[in-house]
Amino acid sequence: MTAFYAEASILNTSTNSRLKQQGAAALTVALTAFAIAACNGPGATVPSSGALPASSIAKRTAKPSPTPYQFNFTTLDDPGSASYTRIMGIDELAQVVGTYGSGTASDPSHGFSSEVPYTKFRNLDYPSAPDTVATAMSSNEIFVGYFLDDSSGHHTWGFIRNKGVWTQYKDPKTPKGPGSINEFLGVNDASEVVGFYVNSYGSDQAYELASNHFHPLDPPGAVSATANGINLRGTIVGCETLASGTVEGWLLQNRGYTQLAYPGASSTQAFALDYQNQVVGSYVDAKGTHGFILTDPVSPSQRYWQTIDEPDAAGTTVVTSINSHHAISGWYIDENGNTDGFVATLQ
Repeated sequence: MTAFYAEASILNTSTNSRLKQQGAAALTVALTAFAIAACNGPGATVPSSGALPASSIAKRTAKPSPTPYQFNFTTLDDPGSASYTRIMGIDELAQVVGTYGSGTASDPSHGFSSEVPYTKFRNLDYPSAPDTVATAMSSNEIFVGYFLDDSSGHHTWGFIRNKGVWTQYKDPKTPKGPGSINEFLGVNDASEVVGFYVNSYGSDQAYELASNHFHPLDPPGAVSATANGINLRGTIVGCETLASGTVEGWLLQNRGYTQLAYPGASSTQAFALDYQNQVVGSYVDAKGTHGFILTDPVSPSQRYWQTIDEPDAAGTTVVTSINSHHAISGWYIDENGNTDGFVATLQ
């Protein structure tokens, strides 16, 4: 196990300069990493060094089932942006964390949090960073995400914000040089964090940060993989690109990997899971991009898929998080092309 790298930030309120062209391009890559094509590596053909033979993975198939949950949907947009909000996480008290702004030079990205009834939004911008993407939070208010550091080399760093203290991170195996990318995408109440860095082949390398050490995660058969969510049991979900170019979700439980592929979908991505190991994410078919909830993901006979489409969505819905009360969060694209956040609770 390798000791982690951490550097505490200097807290100040100075405003950084706008993104330079190179910095904007770097953040566009970073933002894409958690968008619809999150697990698509840039054509890498070198498999993960620790990958097991593909035959060792437990691959399950099942037919979609009738909808088990009925939801009330609430659109939730940060007032700082009229056209781009994504809700990225929801905790046990229905507090949410998210990002507004698309990350371009004219529309910088900012993190935020909000709690019921979602009338107030708290800023979550890494100090002096021109762009911050907040991706997840624990129930004890540990926030994680990533930010653009354009002070030298336009790096993308992972961050943890705990009790008001910001700390930046990178896996020590991250390649040297400008434009390096590390992103934190999930956290649990034990302060265990998951994410990825981009390796020297240009592929995503998934990892877990636990007990002050980075641990590589290598789903069998993956040429590129991200770790997106972790629950208090230590179960982890993510997504991977196979040698064929197919994108699938994966789940790691008790040191065993399970592939997750929505039946009939061209790609599947798993973003988060609750304490009961219900998994949420998105899949793509001929009609567009849909969210899903997957119950009993490792059971060959009990596996149960539910499609989630936000009522006002125009072809794209993504579910990013779920809590133990079956409240879910995510984002959708409306008929005007705007990206809107949402929270949905059981009827």
